[in-house]
Amino acid sequence: MLEPKIFDNADYESRLACNHELMALVASEFIKEAEGLLVELSRHIQYQDWVNFALVAHRLKGAALEVSGYRFCQLISKMERHALQSDHQSLGEDHRHLKSEFIVLVKALKLDILS
Repeated sequence: MLEPKIFDNADYESRLACNHELMALVASEFIKEAEGLLVELSRHIQYQDWVNFALVAHRLKGAALEVSGYRFCQLISKMERHALQSDHQSLGEDHRHLKSEFIVLVKALKLDILS
């Protein structure tokens, strides 16, 4: 199975009709929103609030799909499955990986869209 792209620029351009001004706006809004959602995820993991964790994870996945961040989305989907299957021990490691993956996605967006 092929590893999904960190950021699929061609898909993102197609999604937003090659409107580079709109692409930059959506990318910068994603970064702001995702930073807040990642903080919420941390809080839900800390308090073991799995219902709200799943809701926030789903919102974060949708936001990442808007910017064609497929590898980030794949990891969030994995985390959602772990939460739904009550595999909470895996979530700590996944969460650390998610933070790293977010940094990589932000760098890709900044390089390809926001530079």
